[in-house]
Amino acid sequence: MTQLLLPGLFGHPSGALWIEESRTVLVADVHLGYSWAQRRRGELGPLADAVAKDKLLKLAKELNPFQIVFLGDLVHAPRPCAPEREWIEALLSELSANTQIIAVRGNHDRAFAREFGHLPLTTVETWTAPGILALHGDRLAHAPIPESALLILGHLHPSLSLRDAAGAKQRIPLFLVTPHCIVLPAFSPFARGFDVSSGLPSDLAAIFRNTEIQAFAATQTRVAPLGPLRQAIDRMRDSTPSTPGHFRRRARST
Repeated sequence: MTQLLLPGLFGHPSGALWIEESRTVLVADVHLGYSWAQRRRGELGPLADAVAKDKLLKLAKELNPFQIVFLGDLVHAPRPCAPEREWIEALLSELSANTQIIAVRGNHDRAFAREFGHLPLTTVETWTAPGILALHGDRLAHAPIPESALLILGHLHPSLSLRDAAGAKQRIPLFLVTPHCIVLPAFSPFARGFDVSSGLPSDLAAIFRNTEIQAFAATQTRVAPLGPLRQAIDRMRDSTPSTPGHFRRRARST
């Protein structure tokens, strides 16, 4: 189930943005190959990238988009090993069999065009549609920021921390929304996220132009409106550790 964020733009529980009129999906920060990259760094965790693959294929099947725009950091690291490369190529080829694939450059995939440019996809620095400019967001100080068009960004991995009755802490991915800008949550299942309760980076805060930011939680099963971001942060700080059911009751009552 999608949630209306702005007219014609819908948040998906996976963290993707759905543009209904053009049947376009925008996905930020997938970080394919993350498990392999961590192994090359000496971390011996399981190869769990299948979670990202399953999320992407399920999203494509559900929405049947005309095009998928990867908004930066499609892959996690350059110089993939042979099985990592084969796995990424197979996934992108499977997706491109039924939809157009566009990859916007992110800071993690500057070598993407060289390493995967032979695949049936298009690599670009920015993606535009009527009234929309989309880019990764890692170089906002040098970005062509529109005066009137809606800016769509990734890179930040926005999230909000919750603590349950047992004291366990969890970060919930967020959509950050104003009439001028939307920041997408990270699609990667491995991203811990940037806890926005500590404030936004100065370059992004300047983009929001002191406009009240609406927060939407992407829980993987639904997109939950949390209301103004500042109020959502204050509610989390003021609340005592609670059960998930108690949190849901509080969210419905606000």
